[in-house]
Amino acid sequence: MSKKRISGSNAITEQERYMNPIRPQPYTGGTGTTYDGTYEYVDYLPGTMVRIWYTSKQECFGLHYHQPLEIVQCERGYYISTIQGVEYKVCPGDILLIPSKMIHTLFPMNDCRGYVHLLDPSIINDIRSSALIKEIMERPVLISSEQNPDLAENIGSILYMMHDAYFGSNALRELIVYSYLLQILDKIGNGLMGGSLPSQKDYCNSAKELVKYNKALNEVCEYLSSHYDEHLTLEEVSEKFGFSTCYFSRIFKEYTNTGFKEFVNACRIKQSKEYLTNSDLSINDISAKVGFETVQSFNRVFLKKTGNTPSGYRKLYKMKKF
Repeated sequence: MSKKRISGSNAITEQERYMNPIRPQPYTGGTGTTYDGTYEYVDYLPGTMVRIWYTSKQECFGLHYHQPLEIVQCERGYYISTIQGVEYKVCPGDILLIPSKMIHTLFPMNDCRGYVHLLDPSIINDIRSSALIKEIMERPVLISSEQNPDLAENIGSILYMMHDAYFGSNALRELIVYSYLLQILDKIGNGLMGGSLPSQKDYCNSAKELVKYNKALNEVCEYLSSHYDEHLTLEEVSEKFGFSTCYFSRIFKEYTNTGFKEFVNACRIKQSKEYLTNSDLSINDISAKVGFETVQSFNRVFLKKTGNTPSGYRKLYKMKKF
């Protein structure tokens, strides 16, 4: 897979990118932002999964997408962003959240100034209650300083504290940045569920369902995490916890961000890694021990989830160990 550097009349050199005199990056240099078609390989701050840019050089980004969640904060002028064909205007005081892997553009207008925050969302996805704010992670959210002044001001204040941590000298900057991100998602999530953000009726209904069944769904997850080695079916588990099969399938996916079968397989693969690295059990024995009906299905699922076969994973671990 070839990676291409930013090019074109609006491109900014890596030296310019890292040496912004107003908000200089904590460390100079880096791998440099690259593209493969429209996919952007984000140049995170070394040793982290975070990058925050102070944008003052009028850099334009055409159609592209990337892994991290993007938060755009405007201070002066305005941005125009088109996200999956829908245009958003981000004015001073406004904040725009662009979900992971969503194709979009970003153009600064009228001598625009502001911040672009890029944060890997995987740490958020690992928190079960993130299902309650799933909508934030799956579609754009524009927080208008005109329509929602209090929310925009509160989140803006948190972002400025995030900037102080990121652009400062604290070695724990990544941890602090994510703590502020959680606060932001909490405020937006409560705004969505409370109906203070416009056009959120469907999301509010879904979120209230998840709140209502939060305890039961958490018990389901704990049950699956400890009974993964048994023969588990969607029908039997839904009946055990008092749900209809169809309803349980939908709400479980909303709660965990994955399907029932995928969740069970993830539990099985996690335990199989322990056996592969800390025991001499054969591949066949491990397959049966974690609940797969055949070693062929174990090999297939393991390869899909890890990019390696069970035997290849074991060999790689032994090579790294020595």
